Amino acid sequence: MAIYELDRPYPSEMSAAVSREIARRGYQPIVQQTSGSKDDEIMILQKVTSQLCDGMIFSPGQVSDEELRALSHGKPMVLLDDISPDPVFDSVNTACEDGSAAAVHHLIDIGCKHIVVVGPSYDMLLDDKMASSVVGRRMTGCLRAFEEAGVDVSSRNFLPLRHWDPIPSREAAYRLLDSDDYRDADGVFCLTDTIAISFMRGLADRGVRVPDDIALVGFDGVTESEYAVPSLTTIRTDLDDLARKAIDLLLDRVNANVGGTGSDPSADTASDGDLAFPDSPQRLTAAWELVERESTRR
Repeated sequence: MAIYELDRPYPSEMSAAVSREIARRGYQPIVQQTSGSKDDEIMILQKVTSQLCDGMIFSPGQVSDEELRALSHGKPMVLLDDISPDPVFDSVNTACEDGSAAAVHHLIDIGCKHIVVVGPSYDMLLDDKMASSVVGRRMTGCLRAFEEAGVDVSSRNFLPLRHWDPIPSREAAYRLLDSDDYRDADGVFCLTDTIAISFMRGLADRGVRVPDDIALVGFDGVTESEYAVPSLTTIRTDLDDLARKAIDLLLDRVNANVGGTGSDPSADTASDGDLAFPDSPQRLTAAWELVERESTRR
């Protein structure tokens, strides 16, 4: 399994869930970090596909569909959050659009009048590549919810972050409070829980109370969200469900490549490697739920 980063709560917890499911099926997991670098992604793909591994779960960031096909060398692969227009491999996605729409609707339902989405810029969807990314799809869900609620949307509804790290997220709370454009904000949706928890700390620095002054929702459902003060309302991805679906898809391809047994990692897959490229790749979505906690209970 190759994931973009292992020092953040969500990808770390996701990697652990997938590793548990792999081990439960009798296989040995190998987890590597790509760090969002194309060079690292290519190096890992080259190294892993040349080793005696049965298959790979990969979170693509920089490599293209054509590069994935070439670098896989016929080795079975399942992608995470891939929405390529012409997909090469099976994939399991998170409910970016539906989950984000549910988060915004929740803030509207509890009475928020000026909702700010922290993470994307207002004009992000003008970039076709960004529109199909995880952040772009979450932004699309927000826009859908605003439209369904009859809310007129402008740049005042989006507070962009250059880096999705704790310090910039904490400082984003200061920017929101210091800017006339955001000063009347009473509800905030952060595109990840890590952003939300750091943002909440920034609000506390300025004496702003959650949820009394500003209600707050995150996305992912990391463990820390339950133990933050106040506890964080979040869109929780069911990581065990994601892991089961990813491993089911992968082992179907592994079994096909080794004649239906899936038990011989050293089997020669070169002759029938085309089995790794499904004619109609499946796209599954991991289960999710809105978990309401103290940060939106008024």
